[in-house]
Amino acid sequence: MKILKTIIFTLLIFSCSNKSRITEFENILGKENSDTLDWLVTDFETNYLQKKYSNSTLEKAYIKYLTEIESDSFGNWERPSIESVKKFNDSKLKELVYGIPDSIWVVPIPSNYRTEYRIRRKYLNLKGKYDTGTSEVSIPKVHDEDSLIETLKNHYDINYFGKYREALKQVSKKEKFVEKYLEMTQAAGIIDQRGIAYEMLISDLDFDNYFIKRLIITEIVHRL
Repeated sequence: MKILKTIIFTLLIFSCSNKSRITEFENILGKENSDTLDWLVTDFETNYLQKKYSNSTLEKAYIKYLTEIESDSFGNWERPSIESVKKFNDSKLKELVYGIPDSIWVVPIPSNYRTEYRIRRKYLNLKGKYDTGTSEVSIPKVHDEDSLIETLKNHYDINYFGKYREALKQVSKKEKFVEKYLEMTQAAGIIDQRGIAYEMLISDLDFDNYFIKRLIITEIVHRL
């Protein structure tokens, strides 16, 4: 009986601690953005995972999904639903999570073998104002520059200055994979979806975890 009481007490402490971290995360993110993220998670689970992997538990469905992402070397992944994409694109949450391309242009250079372009992105910071940053990139020659620019419109960056990353930082000491994710992206920048999926698969995660679900949404599902 004494052992049982100890186990119950430990579980209660863990539950209260977890709820506290979720509350802290949502307070930083704000109610509207938290509600949007909740909706995206629910929609993904209900209208994608449970339908595609109907014979699996939700946790196993997450594992199967990540395995398919990680193993597809060509990036031929199924995209989120039109409704889900619209919900995310129309929300303020998107600007909290990503640095969004604001201007894209090709730079004329005297080379028949290379194409250079610039992407200026805007980052919504903690004060609700925009910071900007410009990337300079050189790639093998591209002849269809209009098509290149259209593709680059979806080349997001991590918003290192926004509320989403700040909210993750605040809970990271008690959430080991969140801490690992922050360290990886601080060192390497935005990571390919296959890389994120791989790290999740080898980390023996609890896919019922509130924060893991939200990282899957922001780092994989809505970057496809």
